[in-house]
Amino acid sequence: MKKYILAFMLCCTVTLMAQQREGAGKYAIKQLSVNTENSDFGGAFYGQDKLVFASPKKGITIVNDVWLENNQRYLELYVADILPDGDLMNPEYLKGDVNSRYHEADVAFTKDMKTVYFTRNNYYNKKLSRDSREMANLAMFKATVNDLGEWVNIIPMPFNNVEYSVGHPALSEDEQTLYFVSDMPGGYGETDIYKVDINYSGFGNPVNMGPKINTPNKDVFPFIDGDVIYFSSDRTGGMGGLDIYATRLTDFVPDPILLNEPINSSADDFTFIINSETRRGYFSSKREGGAGDDDLYSFLEEEPVIFRCAQVIAGEVRDQNTTEIIAGATVAIKDADGNVIEQVEVKEDGSFQLPVYCETEYVLEGSKEGYTTQSKSLTTSSEPDKELKLLILLGTGEITEMAVATEDRPEGMPEEIPEEIVKVRPSTYVVNIEPIYFELNSSYLNKEAKRELDKVVDLMNRYPEMIIESGSHTDSRGITGYNIWLSTRRAASTVNYIIDHGIDSSRITGKGYGETQLINECSDGVKCTEAQHAMNRRTEFVIIKM
Repeated sequence: MKKYILAFMLCCTVTLMAQQREGAGKYAIKQLSVNTENSDFGGAFYGQDKLVFASPKKGITIVNDVWLENNQRYLELYVADILPDGDLMNPEYLKGDVNSRYHEADVAFTKDMKTVYFTRNNYYNKKLSRDSREMANLAMFKATVNDLGEWVNIIPMPFNNVEYSVGHPALSEDEQTLYFVSDMPGGYGETDIYKVDINYSGFGNPVNMGPKINTPNKDVFPFIDGDVIYFSSDRTGGMGGLDIYATRLTDFVPDPILLNEPINSSADDFTFIINSETRRGYFSSKREGGAGDDDLYSFLEEEPVIFRCAQVIAGEVRDQNTTEIIAGATVAIKDADGNVIEQVEVKEDGSFQLPVYCETEYVLEGSKEGYTTQSKSLTTSSEPDKELKLLILLGTGEITEMAVATEDRPEGMPEEIPEEIVKVRPSTYVVNIEPIYFELNSSYLNKEAKRELDKVVDLMNRYPEMIIESGSHTDSRGITGYNIWLSTRRAASTVNYIIDHGIDSSRITGKGYGETQLINECSDGVKCTEAQHAMNRRTEFVIIKM
């Protein structure tokens, strides 16, 4: 973290052609008449009709109070009246002993206006503290506002430290949590956003807000509006410099949303605040067209940020016959009308990820030159942040049903998986029974086979909504067509046995796969042991739904 407040601001030029993104808010902005050629920024509501902000000292002084970083005087706190159109007038120097000869900025008031948190250089008891490099870091202070509007009884926060900066306070709706920014050790980036509990005895221990909000870059200037946190960041993917983002703090925490222009620009945009009732607010920017350096802007929120429930499809692409990874394949996600939303090339390990919204119909399509394109329709669930596991199998023959599972376990599968069920492959769970063996060229069920099938019947009786598929497989020896015919007869034998023992026919299907789904390399022409061939001669009861 830069050691002084203004060092957060990086000078960039502005462009006003950014595309308005759905759900990222719509705003009308106005530059304020209190702006000067120097840096005017920040903002905190002081009741319903006043705003506190920071600006360099004015007037004459005999003390050297110029900050060498920008050749402007140190920042002081001012208060101004809010006009009906959002403009400010009658800016005045704040009363009391709040303003020192160093920087003061970034304020958060309690609702009763009797307590205030603010940022200044680490100056206390008329002494400026410096770190081991002789730098004066930022610190956060608490003050009481008396009946005359003066800030008195100023005390430092217990988690201030001379070796790093702490500042930029924001309060939660219930005023039980204080948010702030620090470059303390152990963070995710240059500066991170933290929170700390406010209790009767003082304050708890600071807690990092985590990687959903913090990045390796600068994450600064938090503001809380109900369960939404607004903050600024110069992370990748923004419009330039510092940009203003928003995300939720409760229920599910979506990836932060970059607010639309004109709130954001290619220059620094920061210190966003908003009135939760009127939806009017203020922010600061260093964009072109301003009065000078950083400038204050008011805005009216015409359309709010919409936090849509989101999920992610995480899967891989494999060869249908060999189950080998298919690197370089393409996976596209389309809407219900067939329009491509996003398309990605799988990684070297065959994996891919695609973001999707909850409760939405999609068509997923896997393709690669030399393979038959496969597609599958799916509808996402209502669970936020869910990761949908999926396997795409591409073949070279005619189109078959894509092997896809929209969850990493079948629908309805309990968190604690019954011991009678085992996961055998990605997204594939089967009933855990001993292998069912048939006599050569026979589909007759012997006594041992029936004993194992009774276990399947028992499990299905205990889970009355359970749906399974009986899949019978052969090894690669023998004629392909005959293997399909024989495995189909064997699958039918198992299905008929289960139905005859009281299971509704709608809950079980059977299919013979022959040698089309070998689980090892023992295809035609490959020398394998009898034990390796036996691995492919299997009957599996794949769980479709619990």
